[in-house]
Amino acid sequence: MRKIIMGKDKETGKQKLQIFIPIDERKISEEKILKKYPKIFRQKKLSMTQTCMCWGLEVGFGWHWLIDNLCGCIQSYIDENKKYNSEIHQIETTQVKEKYGSLRFYTNGGDDTIKGMIWLAEYLSNYICEECGSIEDVNQTKGWIITLCKNCLKKREKEMNK
Repeated sequence: MRKIIMGKDKETGKQKLQIFIPIDERKISEEKILKKYPKIFRQKKLSMTQTCMCWGLEVGFGWHWLIDNLCGCIQSYIDENKKYNSEIHQIETTQVKEKYGSLRFYTNGGDDTIKGMIWLAEYLSNYICEECGSIEDVNQTKGWIITLCKNCLKKREKEMNK
C-alpha cells in the first residue's frame, strides 16, 4: 500500500510530498532463499514453458523458514555425500506451492533420504501458520483450505468483511 508522506528535499531542505512504498518482507525473504540455494533453485531463471519455478515460492511468508531449513538440509546432504556415492546428484526444484493447506515441494531427482526430508517439511507445514510462521493455535480453514493461526485467521476475516 502506497502512502503519501511529508519529507525533505535533500538539496534544498524544503518540505515536499513523497510517495512511500513499504518494503515487501515476503519478497525480500523469497529472494534471499532463492539466492542462498542457487543449485536447488536453478530453474528460477527458466521460462514458464519449461518450469513452474519461474513464479518463485508460491507460499506465505510464514513457511519461508521451513523452506530455508529444508533446502539447507538437502544441499548439505548432497554436498557431503556425493563425494562418496556417485548415485547422489544435485536436485532442482520445479515448483514450490501451497496445496490443500500444506506445502508442496516438487523436484527433479532425489534419493529416498531427500524425499524423506521433503515429506517431513510438507507434513510439518500442516502445523505452521502460512502467514506468520506461528505454531500456536494453528488450524486449517474450511472451504479453500489454508493453514493459519488464530490471529492471522482473525485478520483475514476482518479484511474480507470490509
